[in-house]
Amino acid sequence: MKINMKFALLSILMISVMQLGGVKGFKNVKVGGAITWRVPDGNDTSFYDQWASSKRFHVGDSLYFQYKNDSVLVVDKYGYYHCDPSKATGYFTDGNTTIKLEHSGLTYFISGNAEHCKSGQRLMVDVMSQHSPSVAAPPASHDHHAQSPTPAQAHNSGSQIGPMAQVSATLVGLVATSLVLV
Repeated sequence: MKINMKFALLSILMISVMQLGGVKGFKNVKVGGAITWRVPDGNDTSFYDQWASSKRFHVGDSLYFQYKNDSVLVVDKYGYYHCDPSKATGYFTDGNTTIKLEHSGLTYFISGNAEHCKSGQRLMVDVMSQHSPSVAAPPASHDHHAQSPTPAQAHNSGSQIGPMAQVSATLVGLVATSLVLV
């Protein structure tokens, strides 16, 4: 009888985790991968656009910029397209900058060096909300004036554990306790 009860509780745990979508934590993504944050080679001015389009970013994820003798600025849409730092909401020069993505929508980054920016050292990421609907919704128009992260929102910590991971960990703890008590 105890074996059947343990099997039933384990089955409930597995079904619960599958229903919740599994454990999902926030990501800390290194901008540009091995290339890092620098002027793209040659005339590859779309390098960062192509890099970002191959990724999915969610609210709560962080971007890690690694660079030398340069900077990262958080700007609005105009600042991105015109390499204009005048209305930057964040300015970083430490060479190892981590910025947490706290809002859904488009977020823009440029190099503080205008020539670097014009040569393609700029990044636009489309940040999705953490909880996306299970049924495809019609595409919403992007708010191109979404607020960018402020310097206070930038930090140098690693990945964080999301709410789904906390719920899953709680379920595992409850089932484990039940199995011990049975």
